[in-house]
Amino acid sequence: MTQREAQSYAQLSLRNYCAQSGPCLPARFVKAQHLAGGWLLDYESEKAKYGVMVHQNGFAQVSVWAKDAAPAAR
Repeated sequence: MTQREAQSYAQLSLRNYCAQSGPCLPARFVKAQHLAGGWLLDYESEKAKYGVMVHQNGFAQVSVWAKDAAPAAR
């Protein structure tokens, strides 16, 4: 799977997550990491950070962190 394909799966999963849990968009793409099991893509909105793990089979998991709960940058 290419990064572009992973981003497509991630964006769809993030849109579905936001539709079910409440408005959380717009989220902008921050970075992607290729891992052994797939891709980890990071997104960020005004109030939260989102991590989307896209597995090789296209299954995606969304994790969310509130920005105010994140440790301060050093």
